[in-house]
Amino acid sequence: MNWAPCAHCGTPNPPAAKYCMECAAALAVATQAPASPVSTVSPLPRPFGDAWDFLWRPRFGVRAALRTGILSLLVFAFAFGGYYLSTRLHTYAGPSVRWGEPARCCQFYGYLADAFNHGTFDLAKVGVAPNFHPDLITIDGKVYLPYQPMPGVLLMPFVAHWGVAYTEVNVSILLGAVNVVLFFHILRSIGVSRETKLLLIPFFAFGTQNFYSATTGSLWFYNHTAALFFLLLAVLFLLRRYNVVLPALALGAAALSRQPTALAIPAFVYYMVVQRNPGVLGRIDLPGMVASLIRGRGSRLWRLVKQTAQSLRDVATDMRTVAAVALFLIAFAPFVAISLWYNEARFGGMFDTGLDDVYDKYQGVGYTLFLSIWPGEERFAEFDLRNIPLHLYTIFLLPPTFEPDGSLFRPSEFGMSVLLTSPPLVFAALARRKTSLKIACWIALLLVPIPTLTYYSQGWVQFGYRYLMDYLPFLMILTAFGFDDNRSPVSFRIKVVLILVSIVIGFWGRWWGARLGW
Repeated sequence: MNWAPCAHCGTPNPPAAKYCMECAAALAVATQAPASPVSTVSPLPRPFGDAWDFLWRPRFGVRAALRTGILSLLVFAFAFGGYYLSTRLHTYAGPSVRWGEPARCCQFYGYLADAFNHGTFDLAKVGVAPNFHPDLITIDGKVYLPYQPMPGVLLMPFVAHWGVAYTEVNVSILLGAVNVVLFFHILRSIGVSRETKLLLIPFFAFGTQNFYSATTGSLWFYNHTAALFFLLLAVLFLLRRYNVVLPALALGAAALSRQPTALAIPAFVYYMVVQRNPGVLGRIDLPGMVASLIRGRGSRLWRLVKQTAQSLRDVATDMRTVAAVALFLIAFAPFVAISLWYNEARFGGMFDTGLDDVYDKYQGVGYTLFLSIWPGEERFAEFDLRNIPLHLYTIFLLPPTFEPDGSLFRPSEFGMSVLLTSPPLVFAALARRKTSLKIACWIALLLVPIPTLTYYSQGWVQFGYRYLMDYLPFLMILTAFGFDDNRSPVSFRIKVVLILVSIVIGFWGRWWGARLGW
């Protein structure tokens, strides 16, 4: 049978199909392809031919579910194997490689899970000494972790069974591999080509911050891995158009891991509105209004304002959309209440996270490249607009450090430019398609980074830029669109080279991280 490729994603479909089995896009005229002339030449044998054909071609019904499950397991095994080995093959001080346990630094979420299992928030009751670490808060002999609780909640059953030990880093590796599987399903949901999927899965697994964060598993990286897990779930639920409660619950869990992810709510609401009212928000032309205001074209500006008001009225009068948005926000609200209650229970104030005390403890410490070069300079406030240039320099320009001891280059402990660690992400800026999902992703990318861009620390003792994890799903979706919108032999070669470079740099960073004890 001759299967016709989908014009949207390239997936082969049977001649009688009206919709693509991969991305559900409407197919062109579903006509029977002309029969190929009978050839007397025997086809070349293919290794594992039947198995390969089963995995390569989309299927119907039970076979489709089985194929999806097998592909998911293969993606998980691919990522988990790389993560597991990369944390256990060490070079230490010499050139030889040997097997060993992964680094185990600052596994405080493991202790938090142990404390939860014992019915307390006090880490001192599970063996953590007061004033043990500057990122822990000691009050009247009680030790608290000043971060959100969900990563510890995830660890509770694992710690109850295996104890603290290496549980946090092992679960972090497990979650990191699951994140790759979730991203694989997101790619299937947004209708990109098979080429893009095959390129971006290894890139996401070993060329992005997910690799280093998942395989480090310490306090400051495990919470990013957990937040990314819930954020990917939320995006997947949103794309699959499941009950709006599910993306709200997943996004709420992400916010209880990393609070900045809560700022993705407007992006989720926008996409839910467009899902239920296709085209209604497309009549809102914000760039046109700004341009009309700048050029003094009052009549055009007034027309665009009225058009925008009418679009908003149409949305507000659609009870189905209003009910969906309201249900989403109601389902998210308990997570806000839990966060406020958790703050009150630990520090006596609903809006006291304890991070102010951590900021005070780092007075006089060169925790940024700026303070390490000019230690006598004034440090900026905990949240300060003057911190933005430091973050932007870290994201776009910060190079590795040069060492005159023969190793030449090492990762900087203050981070490293994303353009060096994950260069394929530049394709996010090359996405040309005009879709509501693209707009939703840009809304998230404008809002979610705001708290971290003004934060006093740019990450410190890290490879790459770990705060990128807070909005990585949206950046990866845009990158997938950029890959699909720029398909040519030359661009394909560029993509392959950039992905290989990012994977090599990812393992290089993982190797140095283990060697330097990060």
